[in-house]
Amino acid sequence: MKTKKAFTLNYKSIKAPFRGLGVILLVLFASCKGGTYINHSLKAERIGDCAATLTACTMTENTFGEHYEFNRCLVEGFNTDDYLIERKGDTLVLSFPKEQANEQKALYKLNLDIHASPKYNFIKLGTEVLQITPVN
Repeated sequence: MKTKKAFTLNYKSIKAPFRGLGVILLVLFASCKGGTYINHSLKAERIGDCAATLTACTMTENTFGEHYEFNRCLVEGFNTDDYLIERKGDTLVLSFPKEQANEQKALYKLNLDIHASPKYNFIKLGTEVLQITPVN
């Protein structure tokens, strides 16, 4: 009676299939280019009338970029789709294009998250320009 030889697991039997996978991963990572981008999201909460006191902007830096919190008087019924962030040199400019001078306004608490490359040194929030100082 003939017996079948049991399969044995050795170094060569494991290494062979992963050799090609390693080369493919190396090529994929080497071909990745870091481009210019601005990822952002804005959350808005109506907190009162524009007669209320405006607060200073606070910024927190984390792994995924920067988080800004500030209050602004905006058009009553402001929608978070009604804003624009654009890069001008080393500055990011936050603007609200649909804002009109004669419209009724309300005070909103804004939470803005930004992750951008290359890094920016300033952010302009309306007329206020903030210098971004990295923490070492």
